[in-house]
Amino acid sequence: MEKNIAVAAKCALVKDNSQVLILKKTPEEMNGDASKSSYDLPGGRVRYGEEIEEALKRELEEEIGVSCNEFELKTAWSVMRSDGVQLHILLYKAYYNNQTIRLSAEHDRYHWVGLEDALISIMPSWIIRAVMKSLP
Repeated sequence: MEKNIAVAAKCALVKDNSQVLILKKTPEEMNGDASKSSYDLPGGRVRYGEEIEEALKRELEEEIGVSCNEFELKTAWSVMRSDGVQLHILLYKAYYNNQTIRLSAEHDRYHWVGLEDALISIMPSWIIRAVMKSLP
């Protein structure tokens, strides 16, 4: 088996210092994704030769139609995906600037979630950690 390593940049987009944007994947996106969670944060893979924050800017534009220019690196972790890829994930924090959210075909809903929201209890542990690290 070939050994592959990939890098992904994810964004905890923070609104009013109390909520983070969570995306809900479409059924089609769920079928093609090694991660079996239906929830996600905006962001994605860094392309060869691309700067990490440039990749994050591109992914935010593509997935939610929002542009951000200032990011704060919060944490990083690695996972071994079921498809054999070792994925290194970098979590950045950015502040929502009241632009209209326009979802790509990868997602069919979004939610603003805070630490006190009931919806947080059904999120994958990595999203819960991301929310906790991004809110005061």
